[in-house]
Amino acid sequence: MYFRIIRNDVRQSKLITITTTTFVTVAALLVALATILSINLLGSIDTLLEKSEVAHYLQMHAGDLDEERMKQFVENNENIDRYEDSIFLNVEGSKIQIGDYNFSDSVVDNGLATQNRQLDYLLDLTNQPIKPKPGELYVPISLKKSGIAKIGDKVTIAGRKFKVNGFVRDGEMNSPMTGSKRFLVHQQDFDALVSSGTPEHLIQFRLKDLSKLNDFQSSYEKAGLEMNGPTVTHHLFRLASAISDGMLIAILLLVSLLVVLMTFMCIRFTLLAKIEADYQEIGVMKAIGMQVKEIKKIYVAKYVAISVIGSLLGYIISLPISTKLLENIKLNFGESSNEQLSKLLSIVGVLIVMLVLILYVSLLLNRFKKISAVEAIRFNGTDEKNSNHSWFNIRKIVVLSLNTRLAIIDIINRKKVYLTMLLVFIISSFIMIVPWMAYRTIVDDSFIKFIGYSEEVNVITSLYDSPNSLEQEKAIEQFLEKDQEVADYNKMVTKSFAVNEANAEGVLRIELGNHQKFTVDYTTGEAPKTANDIALSTINAEEYGKKVGDTLTILQNGKAKKLTVCGTYTNAFNGGRTAKASFKDGNTEKMWTNIFVQLKPTVAVEKKADLYKKKLPFAKVNSVADYKEQTLGPSIRSIFLAAIGATITAVLITGLITSLFMKLLMTKDKREIATLKALGFTNQDLARQYLARSIVILLIGLFTGTLLAMTIGKELAAVLVSFMGLTSVRFSGNLLIYLGCPLLMILTTILATGAVTKRTGNIEIAENLKD
Repeated sequence: MYFRIIRNDVRQSKLITITTTTFVTVAALLVALATILSINLLGSIDTLLEKSEVAHYLQMHAGDLDEERMKQFVENNENIDRYEDSIFLNVEGSKIQIGDYNFSDSVVDNGLATQNRQLDYLLDLTNQPIKPKPGELYVPISLKKSGIAKIGDKVTIAGRKFKVNGFVRDGEMNSPMTGSKRFLVHQQDFDALVSSGTPEHLIQFRLKDLSKLNDFQSSYEKAGLEMNGPTVTHHLFRLASAISDGMLIAILLLVSLLVVLMTFMCIRFTLLAKIEADYQEIGVMKAIGMQVKEIKKIYVAKYVAISVIGSLLGYIISLPISTKLLENIKLNFGESSNEQLSKLLSIVGVLIVMLVLILYVSLLLNRFKKISAVEAIRFNGTDEKNSNHSWFNIRKIVVLSLNTRLAIIDIINRKKVYLTMLLVFIISSFIMIVPWMAYRTIVDDSFIKFIGYSEEVNVITSLYDSPNSLEQEKAIEQFLEKDQEVADYNKMVTKSFAVNEANAEGVLRIELGNHQKFTVDYTTGEAPKTANDIALSTINAEEYGKKVGDTLTILQNGKAKKLTVCGTYTNAFNGGRTAKASFKDGNTEKMWTNIFVQLKPTVAVEKKADLYKKKLPFAKVNSVADYKEQTLGPSIRSIFLAAIGATITAVLITGLITSLFMKLLMTKDKREIATLKALGFTNQDLARQYLARSIVILLIGLFTGTLLAMTIGKELAAVLVSFMGLTSVRFSGNLLIYLGCPLLMILTTILATGAVTKRTGNIEIAENLKD
């Protein structure tokens, strides 16, 4: 019996059935996708980090290593499980050629490495440690993804010939956010090329108890061991690995939750429309003695079928799509140990959505209890309690057409009826605007101020400390002084100082110099002005519990030095742990030097950066634009794809919900439509009234949704970008977003309303006005 009822109902309301099933399918699809992708991403990353046995603590060091002192430290520290000092041979990009591609424009440090023995293994595409032979070269997996390299390609590194024999999965340097990439070679080839590059120590430790990592870091720094380079921990390796794919999944998860919410609204619309259409039949069933629960079963049967079919379709469709989307994750990290678990949990997620939908339908059908059999048979529609009282007399606004005034009066009188449609428009505009705000903010040139650069800076030259670094610094400064196309430059020297606080220990890497020139963006406060000021990155400020006005004590030349926190700022370098100060220090060993260059407005930045690379071969030279593209590029593209997907979703939802809502209203308003026709209103007048209702509700929804996007949405976007290691980013939109997205929704609403209101001509006056 239920099968016949469902079949007949589907035949009578094909559009509503198809639309509802589509919503359930999309909701189930997105929930399944978000579950499968997120669990597999985390599982694949964990597998790679486990298989490669990445360091829990990595200290990069440019310079000599006191091996005897390091050996004593390792022997005396009970928490050290394994230790390895490996060499990263930094080779100038112009000396690396794969086919026709030269790495001269690469902003990362490209270098050679040999396979490690104790930890941090470089893996092949089966996640097994690679054992290269002489003449063989294994290149970073990113070069396979970008199409730069393929197996069999001829490679020249500093004049030595190689052949690409495979690709490297690097647990520590896979992410585009990392500043280095390792090419794996045999020890024989490595030894032959040592003189062609700059060796850098990768001092690495695996700990017995990872929870004591902070204690270990403090003991390492107190021991005064080598620290001429960045420090990276296990947590940052994991975070950096998840950035690009994680951003896409995070937005997908947000959209899936909102679509599930809209699916409930869609079902509410369609169910109310069906009840309106069947009002007399429901009255007849109650009149002949059928119980409410028996009537409910008839309607629930259809929605059970829709929920089951839609959920099943969504899950089935999610499998090939997730397989395609997982290809990039598997290429980067390998197979996930959680693959079966992800499918199981996705089924659980889809089942939860399905069961909640059925429960929701059952609760909505409780309104049958309020239906009077006599009234239903007599009037063929609900007797709504409309509010005819309003503090605002819309009839007095003569500038509005009569049809528009009637539409607004109807909205005011039936607020509850329009509330659901309003909520849908608010969520749709929110879904559309927030991803575009995130994309626009990150792609904008001014975003470099959140990375840690000033907007005024075009090119950065960097030097690690070495026996010749002082002469090299002078050479760079003399070169810049003579360059007529340089507007200004500023030198910053980074040194390491111990923190001397009663309840906090650690080491601060402080940039010393004139911070009034080329200032970065400060979240709170301002740049250091005096020798007693210090500005902290937001991560350091949180770690040491400092805010503007607080004091921080460091040790300089063995003596306590009190500094006042003058500002906080966002930074993406050295794991976001930096500080800025202006005091003089001539004794502490420097770690590296950055010289920031501002070019004159008419200068071609990329050409100038290329010239500096040739003229200053001993320095690392990057244009800010290149750095941003090569490090944040994959994440930016992920956000762009997510924004496109969110826009398509919002437009489809707006169109479908508008169509369904107009259909619901027309079903409810048959008597009113017939009355207006009898009074002389044409079909065109009625269509304009319904269009005016849609547009008024849409405009209110757009205004509210945009306002929420500019407030709550900015916070959500900031959370998404914080996964990239960037905190306190202030998001903003532009006219294209704030006007373009609403115009797209308005156009969709006009088309959807017009398509439905054409049917007003089918409503007969005599048939709908009879008692």
